[in-house]
Amino acid sequence: MKYRIQLAGLCAAFVMSTSVSAIELEHSHGSVTLPTAPETIATFDLGVLDSLHTLGVPVQGVPKSMYEGHLAPFSDATVVGTLFEPDYDVLKELEPDLILAGRRSVPAIEKLQEIAPTVVFLNDEKSFIEGFKRDNLALASVFGKEKQAQLAIDAIESDINALHEVNKGKTGALLFVVNNNVIAHAPGDRFGHAYELSGLESVLPARDPKEAAMPRPEAGSPEAKAAAEARAKTITTVAKAEPDWLIVLDRGAINGAEKTAAATLENHPELSQTEAFKAGRVVYVDPNGWYIIGSGLTNLKAITESLLARMK
Repeated sequence: MKYRIQLAGLCAAFVMSTSVSAIELEHSHGSVTLPTAPETIATFDLGVLDSLHTLGVPVQGVPKSMYEGHLAPFSDATVVGTLFEPDYDVLKELEPDLILAGRRSVPAIEKLQEIAPTVVFLNDEKSFIEGFKRDNLALASVFGKEKQAQLAIDAIESDINALHEVNKGKTGALLFVVNNNVIAHAPGDRFGHAYELSGLESVLPARDPKEAAMPRPEAGSPEAKAAAEARAKTITTVAKAEPDWLIVLDRGAINGAEKTAAATLENHPELSQTEAFKAGRVVYVDPNGWYIIGSGLTNLKAITESLLARMK
């Protein structure tokens, strides 16, 4: 009888210790419970990869991409698919304890969950910094790296505070340049966090969060023509507003391709006549850092540092 009581006590203690060590990770699509800190990780989010690497957390599976700078070691990591499409066979062989989906691989989450616990961090462009801090601290807590994450966040916030001081009362416009076309991004758009980081007031009104994203129209269709006309009107609005700064993202220059944004702006009949362009108040941001990686503790620090160095 005494043996049974002792055994029951041991079982109860085991259950309690298991539940205590379990980790609850909140993410954009809910939460997952992890029995322990994951040891084998696959990520399709390069911003998350950047943060995990910054925190010294090993990542074994990555999407096909060009890895440079501090992410260069991942050129030799197991490729688990593309940014858009996972390779499920490779993932099953890898047997990850945790999968981190990205914005581009959200449609695959349901199938990924069949392989391992899957989370995704999707930042709200209208509260980018708050979401960035929350998600990185949540991720860091899984591995007991909260202090390291907070130090990195503090350094980023220091740059942001300095940018807001330098740009107090100034206006700006984020211009996305692709195939000789210029698309303006307002707060709430994909790169709308440029205003939150820089402290510049957008010359365009924030996008209505209730406004549904429209699918890309077929090339040459009446819808595509109407969309092009709407973009052109928006650029006219930007030019007439005479922003103090132009922040330019050259989509075509990704992965070391030819830079064409400066020539596109120089040949633009309206933007080339703005005082900002004439005075050289144009910031050509790193396309890989902004478009491919997006966030990440080291990457975002590089972004804020470069903005500050150019604007102060």
